[in-house]
Amino acid sequence: MSETQPTAVLLGPRDSVVAAAESLGLAVVIVDDPTQPRPPATDWPVVETAWTESADELVERLRAMEWSGPVSCFGFGEIGSVVSAVVNRELGWPGNAPEALHAFKDKAKLRSVVGDRAGKPVSHVVCRTRGELLPAIERIGHPCVVKPVDGTGSSGVRYLADSGEAEKHVAEMAFSTPHLVEEFLTGREYSVEAMSGPAGHRIVAVTEKATTGAPHFVETGHTLPVSLSPADEAAVTELVTAMLDAVDYRYGPSHTEIMLTAAGPRLIESHGRPGGDRISDMLILALGEDVFAQTMAAVFGLPVPSEPTGRRVAGIRYVTFDRTVPMHDISTALVASMPGVAEVHISVPAGQLPPSVSKSGDRHGFVVAVGDDRDELETRLEGAVRTLTASP
Repeated sequence: MSETQPTAVLLGPRDSVVAAAESLGLAVVIVDDPTQPRPPATDWPVVETAWTESADELVERLRAMEWSGPVSCFGFGEIGSVVSAVVNRELGWPGNAPEALHAFKDKAKLRSVVGDRAGKPVSHVVCRTRGELLPAIERIGHPCVVKPVDGTGSSGVRYLADSGEAEKHVAEMAFSTPHLVEEFLTGREYSVEAMSGPAGHRIVAVTEKATTGAPHFVETGHTLPVSLSPADEAAVTELVTAMLDAVDYRYGPSHTEIMLTAAGPRLIESHGRPGGDRISDMLILALGEDVFAQTMAAVFGLPVPSEPTGRRVAGIRYVTFDRTVPMHDISTALVASMPGVAEVHISVPAGQLPPSVSKSGDRHGFVVAVGDDRDELETRLEGAVRTLTASP
């Protein structure tokens, strides 16, 4: 490492994150938690520590290392974004303040920090005990949504249509963390992918999403970019930038979920990381937007990667297999070779019954594809899903 070459400390990175750092000419140190899926094979130095459980040992290991130029820690997942902020503060490296990431992680805290600065707040009650839930549900009214304040991937989310459903759900649910009871919003649901840096916040793309609907609202597909009317686009941009300012988010990608109602956009929740479900890959496929490289360039004050040139449309669709029949051994090679298909994945091992889908981790598999326009994309995705799920 040269005396001026910046070093990116990467927490459990995917191949694309390492490639982004290398494209900027950065030196790399990879942090590997031996209890988690392994990071990519690499010739870069590797620090092994259980960073997903605690940042303390990681901080001390990194403090003891010799650094010859600027350094910052980067994590682009739900846990990594928080841990990297803590590491950077403890070691005096540039990055986001931990308070910003804690606000994203705690849905109740996010609503408290943002208040009415990002449009009309969603009516909600924070419940710290099970006994507070039914009075809160009565206060919010039906229908409503109950969810953990720190949940991800639709885990624990439940739509409650009436008092009977509420009483049954509260009696049967696991309650190990505070929950939110929120008003149920109606409209069109989107996510907004944004990038933040010294120049401010930039909307990268608006993503259309599909879900299973009530009661769990598990996401079944995403398509980006999609266009909104000029008025809606302006309102969404104002909401997202106001929210990011409120939490003092300074560097990197964010993923904000909104409901576009008849009265305008409403904030559902937000995350200080790229969107999951391969949204970061879809941004590259469709628009040439590499949020990993852009983040590292912003933190180190390097020239921003060249302007994106892509003008295509990308999407992911989750597949559902027959839950009454054990999974057979499926080859994904044929689907992977179809025009526009970028990735195919099956989550259920052969011989097992596909599970009921009540959270993101239950989904059976997916296909990612890209097309020159929405019609071509949908044709490619429909053909790929149909081929993947056809009986053997």
